Amino acid sequence: MEADVELGAASPSTAMSEMDPVAYNRAVERYYDTTLDLYEELWGEHVHHGYWDPGKRPDADGADRHAATDRLVRELVDYARVPRGATVLDAGCGIGGPALYLAAALGCTVDGVTLSAPQAARANEKAEAAGLADRARFRRQDALATGCPDASFDVVWALESLMHFPDRAAFFAEAARLLRPGGVLAVGTWAVRDGTLDDQEQDLLGQILHHQVMPSFSSLAEHERLARQAGFTAVASMDWSAAVANSWDPGFAQIRQLEHGRAAMRELARDRGVDVLGFFYAGPLMQRGFQTGVMRYGAIRAVKPTTSAGRDRPA
Repeated sequence: MEADVELGAASPSTAMSEMDPVAYNRAVERYYDTTLDLYEELWGEHVHHGYWDPGKRPDADGADRHAATDRLVRELVDYARVPRGATVLDAGCGIGGPALYLAAALGCTVDGVTLSAPQAARANEKAEAAGLADRARFRRQDALATGCPDASFDVVWALESLMHFPDRAAFFAEAARLLRPGGVLAVGTWAVRDGTLDDQEQDLLGQILHHQVMPSFSSLAEHERLARQAGFTAVASMDWSAAVANSWDPGFAQIRQLEHGRAAMRELARDRGVDVLGFFYAGPLMQRGFQTGVMRYGAIRAVKPTTSAGRDRPA
């Protein structure tokens, strides 16, 4: 198998949004199965954006990679008002970095689910090594089919996983079902700016979606609408684009240039499948997305009402 590794050269033969749910979930599973070690090697505990104060950058004047990604977790905890000692569903847990923070720093009990069995296994290894296996457990499971009873959790946490859900309305509805009355929904997600996109912007988004194995992007306003539609109250969002955009600075993202260039990337594609190359496309595409303003990043918080009368209360 030969793979053309020029940026943008690969284009989707079938749009992710056109796949049936089973095939799409398998594509997501395959992508994370084949890139687990690459992400952990470069980004460590957390496979998500970093967070900086205004004017700070990922260099000597700003937070380093791990401090910045740690901070994003703390920012979402604070913004969503995640309570200490909560029972948490981590929907799309990755290798467990945020869940282990919630367990260690806040005393939460976390049930993490991911489509990738290797991710779940690695997360359980990390929980055991950290002495947190009694409070953080991870398993391969579709977050829309956890098998958990109604009202099982105080918090549903979804940090950079919602982009992989083709049916986002179903996610919000399932989160509402799983939360206890008064429970909190905490989401950090990639998003798209509001308004009509031109052809170049649509093409850029199409490349990002394809290489990152995502079906579509929603605006922050659309996320809020879906949360309210599912019955949540106190719904709010905050645009964190300026705080996280430096995550795709080449020095921060550290998406390495393979020693032997195209030949090495072709070998990697032969060994793991061509989907693995999406990992290397991510940096330049996302950097361009933030620079043009078409890509956004936001936090969403919402609360399950304690009574039906509490619905649709202004945030």
